[in-house]
Amino acid sequence: MGAPIVIGTIGSPFGVQGWVHVRSFTEPAENILRYQPWQLRREAGWQPVIAQAQVHNRGFIARVQGVEDRDAAAQVSGAAIGVDEDVLPAADEGEYYWRELTGLRVSTLANERLGVVKRVFATPAHDVLVVEDDERERLLPFVRQVVAKVDKEGRRIVVDWQRDWV
Repeated sequence: MGAPIVIGTIGSPFGVQGWVHVRSFTEPAENILRYQPWQLRREAGWQPVIAQAQVHNRGFIARVQGVEDRDAAAQVSGAAIGVDEDVLPAADEGEYYWRELTGLRVSTLANERLGVVKRVFATPAHDVLVVEDDERERLLPFVRQVVAKVDKEGRRIVVDWQRDWV
């Protein structure tokens, strides 16, 4: 099995009994509470932890195994929260985890090579593919009007885009 899939990060301490704020990367955000067991990425690598997590106001808090006070909570602040891939549900038809898109070759409808997906990020309007080749970096909106086909088995994405577009 590969490295854990990052689903959030540990934030600042909450209170004096070792609780911490949690930032969720899941959609919807509350899914972070369902995906267990958590692992934290620390200097020594990924370490399994037993976390007690819950909704608090409009966010989430957690208590991590071995973190008993505010000082210890500050030490884990910024740590990535990960889970094994098999904990996550399969993506629905036509939906993709960002990690599935990273590394795919991108070409136009005319079969012109645009590059490789280096990463994906979210904007308020839609997700964006960062596509790089030897010459430049392109930001392509990941929307139906642009993405004609995602072929995971063939490791490529076909887009309705022109090489000379920014």
